[in-house]
Amino acid sequence: MLAIVAAAVLVAACAHQDAAEKATVQRMYVLNCGEAVVPDVSRWSPGVDVGQSREFGDNCYLIRHAKGWMLWDSGYPDSLAATPEGVVSPATGARAKLPKTLVSQLAEIGVKPADVTYIAFSHTHGDHVGNANLFTNATLYIQEAEYEAAFGPTPQKFGFNPASYDKLRANPIVKLKGDFDVFADGSVTILSTPGHTPGHQSLMVRLQRTGVVILSGDMVHFQSNWDNRRVPGFNFDREQSVASMNKVAAIMVTEKAQLLINHDKVQSAKMPRPPAYLD
Repeated sequence: MLAIVAAAVLVAACAHQDAAEKATVQRMYVLNCGEAVVPDVSRWSPGVDVGQSREFGDNCYLIRHAKGWMLWDSGYPDSLAATPEGVVSPATGARAKLPKTLVSQLAEIGVKPADVTYIAFSHTHGDHVGNANLFTNATLYIQEAEYEAAFGPTPQKFGFNPASYDKLRANPIVKLKGDFDVFADGSVTILSTPGHTPGHQSLMVRLQRTGVVILSGDMVHFQSNWDNRRVPGFNFDREQSVASMNKVAAIMVTEKAQLLINHDKVQSAKMPRPPAYLD
């Protein structure tokens, strides 16, 4: 009987050790990288809530892995914080604000931009790469299709502004053609989710206590769009957008994952903020 108990304890200990070794992400900080009020949310949900305003959040995620710091998205540019009343986008009418700079939030955690050695963006729109030029020490992970659109001859065609990220041309760059295991241990996986832009990507992070989370980027903008598989009319490719949502939904079932929707402010308000974190 004692031998059976001992064997059971050994199996449980090995399983725990295997899980701990697989989840080598130590913690993940959710940073407030901007806020926006859009005057007509139907631009994002065609035919629904026409003329209704909506608040958007905008998060960045700082991941502490055993191999170093990784930043996912960099939000609105820190210069926006100097205009407390915010700045209105001529394209969408959205008023964007930045309560606190990304650099100051990193400093509160004891991290400098130069300490970040891995960086990836969901895509190359200005509210996601606003501070990209600060991270010239990092290896950039980007889908090849997004790289060609962002660093090619006509970035403006895709709504990209090279001034936001042009310094990254000199970074070490890993061009991807699909999903990619960043640390080769299953803990952080870039998911190819094109549609919003040519090479849009999402991020799956395996946390020891929280479990598996998927960072949406702009694969979807808020919960009701996710529930109804709605696609903004301005997305690069509608069919790819729907396929990417369905792909992530299937992964969520397999991995028992939670979806963290980047611009859903209601959900973001429930997230821990530094110095607290997800682990």
